[in-house]
This record gives sequence, C-alpha cells and structure tokens, in this order.
Amino acid sequence: MPIAITNGTESTYLFAIILLASLLLSMRKTTVDGLLTIEVSQELKGLAILAIVFAHISYMLVSDHNFLYPLNRAAGVGVDIFLFMSGYGLTVSMMKKPLAMLEFYKRRLIKVFIPFWLVLLGLFVVDALALGIHHSLGYMIQSLLGWFPKTRPYEDVNSPFWYITWMLLFYVLFPLLFNQAKPWITALLLSVIANLLTHFNPLTLDTNWWQQMHTDAFSIGILMAWLLRNTQDTNPNLAMRLIQFRAEFSGLKRYGLLVVLSVIAAYMAANSNTDKWPLFTQALRNTGVISDTHFIGQATSLVSMTALIALFNLKKLDIRLLGLFGNYSYEIYLLHWPLMARYDVFFHHLPPWLATVCWLLALLAVSWGLQRITQPLGAWLDSHW
Repeated sequence: MPIAITNGTESTYLFAIILLASLLLSMRKTTVDGLLTIEVSQELKGLAILAIVFAHISYMLVSDHNFLYPLNRAAGVGVDIFLFMSGYGLTVSMMKKPLAMLEFYKRRLIKVFIPFWLVLLGLFVVDALALGIHHSLGYMIQSLLGWFPKTRPYEDVNSPFWYITWMLLFYVLFPLLFNQAKPWITALLLSVIANLLTHFNPLTLDTNWWQQMHTDAFSIGILMAWLLRNTQDTNPNLAMRLIQFRAEFSGLKRYGLLVVLSVIAAYMAANSNTDKWPLFTQALRNTGVISDTHFIGQATSLVSMTALIALFNLKKLDIRLLGLFGNYSYEIYLLHWPLMARYDVFFHHLPPWLATVCWLLALLAVSWGLQRITQPLGAWLDSHW
C-alpha cells in the first residue's frame, strides 16, 4: 500500500534544490562534437530513468501525489526516450554492420535478458525467503519469457515490466522487417503493426492502455538514424553544416532557443490530459476512430521528447550526473520498483526529500553491482556461444 508522508510540497522544493545543484555541479564543457553522441544519448537515458522513478514514487509509492510535482509528470516522455534510443541505436548499428537474424537475437538475449533474468530470479528467491511471497510456476515461467500482460503495483513481481513485453515486440520484429537500404520502410511497418496491435488488442493485454501511449517512438528513432546516416553518406557537406550550425549557434540566440525548447518540453509533459486540448479532443472524438486520450497523450509526449533531444544536442555542456544515471538506466529500471515497494528502508524513517536522495544513491550502488556481474558474464557468453 502507498506510504503516508507529510510535507510533500516542502519536501519537493528541498529535493528540487538538491537535484538542481547536483546537476549544475556535474556540468563540464562538451569535449565531443557531433549529433546524438554517446554522451548525449546517455544523458537522455539518465533523464528518462529519473522521470520514471519520480513518477513511480509520487503516484505509486507514497500517498501524496503532490510530492515531486512537476517532476513526476514526465514518465511517459521517459518511456518514449527509451524507445526512441532503442530504435535509433539498433538502426545505426545495423546500417554500419548488418547482423544475421540469429546473431541479432543472440546479442539482444545477452544484453537484455541476462540482467533481466538475474533480477527476476533474485526477486522470486528473495521475496519467497524474506517476505513469504510465492508466485505460481506458470506465472514465473511467463515472467521469465518476458510476458507481462498485467500491471498490478503491489501484486506483480515487478509491475513496470509491462515495458519489457512491449520492447520485446519491437526487438522480435526489427530484424525480420529491417531494410538496410530503406530503413524508413522498417519504421513505417513497425509503427503500423504497433498501432494495429494496440487498437484491436488481439493479445488481450490488460496493459494495452500503456502500449497505446507508446506506439511510434521506436519508429521515430529508426527514422532519425536513417536521416542522419543518409545525410552523412550521401551529403556529407549537409551533415557538416548541421554540426557547424550547432557549434556556431551561440550567444543570446542559443540561450533563447534552449529556453524555448525547455518550455515546450515542460509544458507538453505537464499538459498531456485531454481537458487541456479541448479543440483537438472534440475533433478526434468526431472521427469515431481515434482515441482522443491516447492520441493526445502520445502526441504531447513525442513533442516533449523531440524538444528534449534538440535541446540536449544544442547545449555545449555535458551533464555528468545525468550521464551516470543513463549508464545504469536499464539496471535501475529493472530494480527500482520492487526494491522501493517491498524493501523500503527510507520513506518509513526519513523525510521524503532525503528518502528520495537515499533511494537514488542506493539504486546507483545496486545497479553498479549488477552491471559488474552481467557485463563479464555477457562478454563470456558472447565469446563462447
């Protein structure tokens, strides 16, 4: 059950000050030039995982949903960023060095399933021994296969794993549909399939509402990879002009654009409800086909995501703290909710702002430990398989 807290608003102010100060202190001048560099990608992932953790704390862990507002409003944007980066990264990799289908699946198995299985098996064992929570054999098998059709915060082994099921859909279809010469075709096909699946819901997913909010970000990532790579290969002068524009766009113009992008990202993330867009809502309802709630929710999230990607590519400072969380973002995603929901040692004893700080540090530490295990194991499997 949600944990009762007091002084949620005051704690939000204190935590926001600590977070902002930490981010500012971790800033360093950018040393690598380019578009969607590894550093920028990691920072975006770090922002995404923090947005998801904040939302899960505010809306699922504690009773006061005002705690961490408005930081708790961007979880959907965070999910879209992860999907975008997955589509982008896979496409860049396949365009540089195409993999056979079985090799692609092997790489995904090692990178995604090894940490996933270790966390899942650990949760099943520790929950049974420490809390007396026992799941049926059928539930454990379907979970190990990545099938999470429900999302029950205090009953499932890890309710945010609905995302794993959705992500695996794209991973399974990607090599089957990938067109190296025309990746935009792959993007279009995956978008159509995802939207049809969520519209008709043939798999009868109870989590279908969540999937409907995130059908197109993966395909947009594919399109971005194709556009950037296509520009570099067929029109390198244009690619250089884009990078040069980023380098020379300075002074008040740069700061003004960064402010505008920040406002757009924040406004769209905070105003994803249909009542904020009455004209669009009514127009969508008149079609009788498109769900106004899902369309507006996804559209605002994608606009916010796009603004953030542009912002992070235009800035001239690396935000090391976001990069740190980005480096461990997958591990944090796997671990954060079951640890906070069933093994909380902070919110029951500390002020909410301090409990949140402690959990973020704890999640980094545990994720670091998990990565120290999975990386050597993955490397060994890759070389012996």
